[in-house]
Amino acid sequence: MRYLSLIACDMAEPVLKDIVREGLKRKGLSARRASIEATGKDSLVKNIFEDREPSFYKIEKLFAVLGINLTYSFDDDPQPAQARVPLLGYVAAGGDDLPADTSVTYTASDNAIDEVPAPPGTFMRMRGSMFALEVKGGSMEPIYEDGDRLYVYKDDPARADINRLIGRKCVVTLENDDVYVKTLRRSDDGDPDHWNLESLNPAWPVMRDRQIAEALPVRHVTHRF
Repeated sequence: MRYLSLIACDMAEPVLKDIVREGLKRKGLSARRASIEATGKDSLVKNIFEDREPSFYKIEKLFAVLGINLTYSFDDDPQPAQARVPLLGYVAAGGDDLPADTSVTYTASDNAIDEVPAPPGTFMRMRGSMFALEVKGGSMEPIYEDGDRLYVYKDDPARADINRLIGRKCVVTLENDDVYVKTLRRSDDGDPDHWNLESLNPAWPVMRDRQIAEALPVRHVTHRF
């Protein structure tokens, strides 16, 4: 629990190498072995310990090896975070039944409809770019249900290459500003600017050949029940 005491307050913000060092200890891995399992090369952790921070993609790979989730807490003992983040609005999981006060933006939080607890173990320096959306509808059941909260980063590095998001559950903004949570797939027509938006619930059809303005991966979910 020594590490978790670091994330319990704003005054003691953990740095990446502290988190990685604790992950190595918990998994009983050497820096070299963890690096190789994550990337196939042996220098990743060494670079982190020398304060050369790698790409977000490599951090994702390393965290998967070390059992660290992307809210910077350990999978085996999540700790309630002290921080709160803006709830910016609603995201459709099928249908057009969103509330009239739907309000979503990725660039400002002054139109937040509420504040909600940050996910467990939220890395304090990242909370300023995190926001929550509330799911409306049932097309993504049983993974996401009506009333669940999804957390995403407005400056998520994954947005730089949408092809990295194929097959992942994302908050997707269409060009008409409708916002959905769907699994992102390549389109049927082969057009690189078109995408299929797939539901998990088989009762809901795929939204085919849609043009999208933005796609951000879901990084955390808090279930309503």
